[in-house]
Amino acid sequence: MAKRVLTVFAHPDDAETMAGGTLLKWAKEGHAITMCLITDGDKGTSDPDDTPQAVVARRRAEQERAAARLKATVITLGYEDGVLQPTLGLRRDLVRVMRQVRPNVVVANDPTVWFRHGQYINHPDHRAAGQAAIEALYPAVKKASIFPELLTEGHQPHVVEEVWLGPTDAPDIFVDISDVFDEKIALICDHASQFPPEATRAAFARIAREAGAPRGLQLAESFRTVRLSRDTVRALAGS
Repeated sequence: MAKRVLTVFAHPDDAETMAGGTLLKWAKEGHAITMCLITDGDKGTSDPDDTPQAVVARRRAEQERAAARLKATVITLGYEDGVLQPTLGLRRDLVRVMRQVRPNVVVANDPTVWFRHGQYINHPDHRAAGQAAIEALYPAVKKASIFPELLTEGHQPHVVEEVWLGPTDAPDIFVDISDVFDEKIALICDHASQFPPEATRAAFARIAREAGAPRGLQLAESFRTVRLSRDTVRALAGS
């Protein structure tokens, strides 16, 4: 049965780098993918002569190319890159998107992760986006009494079934991406202003090998998952 998948990330390319292989597999299976970008990635340049307008235009075009590979719809919220905070305003905006899209699955950042591979400090926007997504998912999306103004806009409460978080230090699902790894690299490299092909392949091969090693997979993506329900107490009781 086809599902609706919503990715919620801070920047163009975040979904592709973290979960591109899984998204490609889901797209091939016929699931409908919507990509929510909280910022336009306007700080994504090292060129002092670049203007924010030029960066945004370039990154939007790159995102359109990547989304086309996934047959995905793109929603942009327009927050400023580099200074994202998990505010009530952002939570409300994400609840609105979730109620509009009504996804079965939400894919987002694990906000508990600060460091990766001994060489990378997780971008604060990633952690802020992950925290905002989780706080939108529970309990706001399913509670009519939270952000009641959204009801007047026609956005009814919704229960998301599954949340997939990454990158994570506590994975419980491992997706074999060996058969789509080349496509994942092409998907990432659609964001050409950020990812040179040769280094990108080497870096993400290393990441995929490390993700798959605990399960004996050659190349994988791993996720921390949460199953949600309309009645949390009954779910915990096993009924």
